Amino acid sequence: MTEKIMFVDDDPSILDAAKTAIESYGYKVITAKSGEECLEKIGDANLVFLDIKMPGMDGIEVLKKIKERDESLPVIMITAYATVDTAIEAMKLGAFDYIRKPFAIEELEGSILAALEEIKFGKLKRLNFEGENNLKRFKKMVKDKKGVFITKNPDKLESMSNVKIVSLVKGWEARDIEDIKEEISENMAENIPVLMMDIEYLVEKNPIEEVRNFLKWLYKVSLANKSILMFYTDFKNMDEEDADEIRELIADIRLGLFSESISNYLRRKVIQLLSNGEKYSFTKIAQKLNIKDNPKLSFHLKKLKDDGVIDQDEDKRYFLSDAGKEIAGILESIKKLRTKT
Repeated sequence: MTEKIMFVDDDPSILDAAKTAIESYGYKVITAKSGEECLEKIGDANLVFLDIKMPGMDGIEVLKKIKERDESLPVIMITAYATVDTAIEAMKLGAFDYIRKPFAIEELEGSILAALEEIKFGKLKRLNFEGENNLKRFKKMVKDKKGVFITKNPDKLESMSNVKIVSLVKGWEARDIEDIKEEISENMAENIPVLMMDIEYLVEKNPIEEVRNFLKWLYKVSLANKSILMFYTDFKNMDEEDADEIRELIADIRLGLFSESISNYLRRKVIQLLSNGEKYSFTKIAQKLNIKDNPKLSFHLKKLKDDGVIDQDEDKRYFLSDAGKEIAGILESIKKLRTKT
């Protein structure tokens, strides 16, 4: 299927040149001379190039309306040097990227390829994070340190004074999720292993959205405490459809928590660059990734740092945090998945 690209600019000469160039790459092009016309003709466009400075409805207002209709549609803002700050603001509102006027035709192609790659990336969120038997792994880890074990069947772990068992049941009834969260909070500590078992029991006894929110909360609390969170569910005696639902639930939560960090191709490139364990200065990152737009790189590095994905040493060199290393592992899983499909 040929991708449809919309190009919006109030300058007819720019529209004509962009249309000719983009069509030469094999894409179908829809043009619009105003924000209003863009919203009327956008239809099933796969990507939008949107000028910021236009008479009437400006690009920022149009961007907001596009995102209200379809949050996942990539929008690349077109800006002059004098309005880079506005372009950065647009990215905070959900724009995929921006390009500066005057732009080279090759830059258009690069932006298109990056945006279409983003669309493909969005389709690869169904990941299976099953690995080794996490129950065995947990038992090894708590031999000489504290841990939290969340389960409906405490007998699965021999009595250990250093392990706090948080039961999912009280008597013969399922416990309220808020009560479970409160007990976990009281026993959470830094750098301890946490094992969550019997997710299928939670799904059976509670609305799926409540379970999803609980697991998101558990993941955030674990990350905040630099704890190792593991999930273990015995799928052997489960219906395959139910097993797939549990796997997807865990994968979606993990990926969803990191979606802001990996939702942009440039941020993913930074994470992948730093995944080799090296520390790089701002200038070195720009050189390695061939980025000539310093404000754009600064924006994405700040976003990654604010999210706790990267950090800086005393020499202002960037490196991956523990959470960043986990994200790098997820990106590597996606990369391997791509090679199989």
